[in-house]
Parts: sequence; structure tokens; C-alpha cells
Amino acid sequence: MKKSSFALMLIFTLVFLVCSGCISSDVMSSESISSDEANENVGESASSEPNQANITPHEKASPYLYWEYELGDVTPENILEGRSGVQDCVRYAPDGKYVAVGTGSNLTVIDVPEKKVLWKKALKGNISDLAFSKDGKYLLAGERSAEGYIYSLDTGTGEEIRTYRTADDLGTNPNPKYQPCIYGITAADDAVYIAAGRYWKDSRYGLASRVYRFSPEGTLAWKLPAAENYARSVNWIDSSLDGKNVVFSTGDWTNSLEMEAVVYSVDESGNLRWKYEIPPFMPYFVSTAIWHGLDVSDDGSRVTAYTGDGRKYLFYDSEMKRPGDGESEWYSDEWQSNVTTPEELEGSVIYTYGENAKIAAENEVLYLTGATLPAYYPDKIPMAHPLENSLISCDAETGEVSWAYSLGGRCAGIFFSPDMRFFVLPVGKDTSSGNTQVHGVHAFGNRKSGNGNSKLLWTFNTEGVVADAAISSDCTVAAVEVPLQLENGDVTGKHRLIIVR
Repeated sequence: MKKSSFALMLIFTLVFLVCSGCISSDVMSSESISSDEANENVGESASSEPNQANITPHEKASPYLYWEYELGDVTPENILEGRSGVQDCVRYAPDGKYVAVGTGSNLTVIDVPEKKVLWKKALKGNISDLAFSKDGKYLLAGERSAEGYIYSLDTGTGEEIRTYRTADDLGTNPNPKYQPCIYGITAADDAVYIAAGRYWKDSRYGLASRVYRFSPEGTLAWKLPAAENYARSVNWIDSSLDGKNVVFSTGDWTNSLEMEAVVYSVDESGNLRWKYEIPPFMPYFVSTAIWHGLDVSDDGSRVTAYTGDGRKYLFYDSEMKRPGDGESEWYSDEWQSNVTTPEELEGSVIYTYGENAKIAAENEVLYLTGATLPAYYPDKIPMAHPLENSLISCDAETGEVSWAYSLGGRCAGIFFSPDMRFFVLPVGKDTSSGNTQVHGVHAFGNRKSGNGNSKLLWTFNTEGVVADAAISSDCTVAAVEVPLQLENGDVTGKHRLIIVR
């Protein structure tokens, strides 16, 4: 009797510890493992991190809601519409102590350990991207507005250190759709690189873009081009950690101006190192564009490019000797060598949009697909593409697909922790079937071996759609949930920041 009572008490104690977060998962804190031990565990299952290759997702660790913060009223997403109209963004500081969240013009910085708002302020326009400097002292914010400001703010206080008005370069317009926008901000060790642009439509589309280097506190070092704009779109930018290999691409996302995409590599002074032209994928498209499908490895040795039409490229930087010299390590005109290029079905041509790309490891590159789209507008979509809304892993040496992981709903991007140990996928609405059960965040262990299900650490489901997410080096996820309006008019979910462990 005494033994059974003791066993029952032990079970209750363990359950309490798990539910309270004292035993959160099979994921170890970054503070409890040395860097040498972490490196030894790459590709292996450590004793404190059991091999989950044959375990289904629902058997894996159960995350818990650590904290939530209401973000105020917002127009619910419509389940029948395609791309999200909400541009909320969330970013972790490098040490994981602070989280910055931008919703509309409101910028809020959260102290995660203390579960409180550190500061908040309203910017002049709608926040389009955020990034902390590598030392965590500054928060860089970009907006879409008539001025198109770039802000450098003190992380601890929110004090405005410097601003830069991109409308002076790009022009502006009273129509909010045609105003300057900061598309991408990436931080290197001692610099910040930014891509900005705008578009407009008169008799035809017009595009104007610039690329900038700033110091972390917001002092302009240079801009490209120096005296004029690119008459194309530049929707993304990335940099090696030392800031000596900066990559961006120009292209035409409107598919109307008959332009190729060009991948550029420049050094820390803005000098051209090399470039590579990607022609339109005829006969389906007359132009080429790269959305967020551009990534350079932390050491700058490899670059991947992933076009919106589904083609993938890998470059070894050392082999790109001069501007225009060198070739992609793998690319083939054969469709099966790419990710999700157009397929002909029942008299229509469909494809899934190339959303995002990340170099995950020395031997692995990840690509994220979007919703099913028709190659010709207007056209019908007879069925969902088999690889829509999926994470695709490719072998870095051959380019061949290793595995695919279906998310069920549109995902905003692949977001890695600062130490590359973990990554998170925020899942939004499923426009093909309207399945609301797929909403949430999926956290993965990047150093686990096997396929996507093997790397999956846990999932956390939400009633609304997840617009953006970030993950810290101890596998704590910050995500923005947005309410969703269903076909019958009901609204599910709410507008909030959630911190999940």
C-alpha cells in the first residue's frame, strides 16, 4: 500500500513538473551544453535528446504557452483570399532576452524572462521588417509609408538614434500601395544591410529599388546604385556573418516587364564581386523574380537562389571568380531537378510559388513552397499541387530532393535560431481545403538526422493563423497569431503575440 502510494505521488510530481515547464521537452537548454558537446552531437542522437526518427509528431514533446500579449484589434484574415494582408513581424534579440513585434505602425519590445513590455512606440508608417544588431544594442525597423523610413533605435529604451528617408531615393506616391517599403533587413557583425523599393502602375508597372549598408546605429555607409535606382525589384538581401559577402537579387515580380533575375554578390564596400543572370522560364513566364529565396551561408562560402517559379541554384563563392564568371553548381532544364516548376494538369498549368530558401548545413539546403497558383492568368486550378505548402530538403552536393514535409497551410518563412540549432515554421491558412486544424508553429532540431518528421521537436496549434515567428537558441518560439474569418462568417483566433516553450 505504501509503495503504491509513493509511486502515485511520484507520477503526480512528474506530471506537475512537465505541465509547469520544469521538464519542457527533449530539447536541452543552450546553457546546459557546451559548444564542443553540441558539435559532437551533430547528426547523432545525444543521450539527453532521444532519437525520434520513428516517433510520430503527437508522441513528441508537448510545448506550453509561456506567455501571451494582446496586440489589439485587426481586420481578420479571410480564408477565401490568397496571400495574407497582415504584415506583422516578430524578431528575437541575439541573446533571446527581448522580442520585438511590429503590427501596423506599433512597435513593441517585450522582456521575455520578465513577461512584461519593455517599451512601445508608434512609427510613422506600417512596419515591414525588423532586425536586431548582432551585439543586441540596436533595433533596426523599416516601414512602408510615404517617407519609407529606416529607423535605428536603442534596444533598451526605444530612443530614436537615427532615421533615413528612402523616399528621397525611390520617390513616393499618395497611394499607400505605391509608397516606398523596406523589404529586408539583415545584420552582420558590424553592419546592417537593407533592401528597399516601391512599385507603381500607370499604363504599365514601374519598379524602383535600392540596397543600403548602415552602421548598427544607423549611419549610412553606401547605397547601390549610388546615383540612380534599379528599375527592378529587390525583395530580399542576406549577408555572411562578417559582412564581406552580401547577396541580393533584382527581378520583376509583376511578370510583365520581360526581365531576367540577376543575383549579385558585393563586398563590404559595395564593390561587385560576381553576378549571375537567371532567364525567364519560358513559355510560362516572361520575367523572373526571387522573393525571399536567397541565402548565403554564415561563412559566405555558398549561396542559394530559389526563383518564384520553382527553380533552384547553388553557387560556391570561391568558384565565382569575376563578375559573370562561374556557374551554378546544380541546375537542369529537366523539371525534376528543380523544386516545384509548372506541371500540366487537365488543360491547365499549375505550380507552387517559391517562398523561401535557407542553407541549413554543409550538406543540406531547405526550400519552402507556397500555395498552388496558375501559370497563366486567368486560369483554373484543377487540383492542389502535390508539393504545395511544403518544406523541401535537397542534398547540397547533387541538388536532389532528400525529403518533403507537408505543412498544410501557407508558411511565411524558415526562421533559424542564432546558433542554427533550431528552426521554426509558422503555418497560416490553407486556401486549398480551408482546413483550420493546420494553424500553428512547428519547431525542428536542425542537428537531428533523418527527414522532416525525424527533425520535428514539437508543434503548437492555434485557432487563428500564424503570420510570423522567431526562435531563440534555447528553442523558445515567439509568434504572431491573427484571427481568421471563415466561410460562414465566424471568426476564429485572436490577434496576439505568443511565447511558446
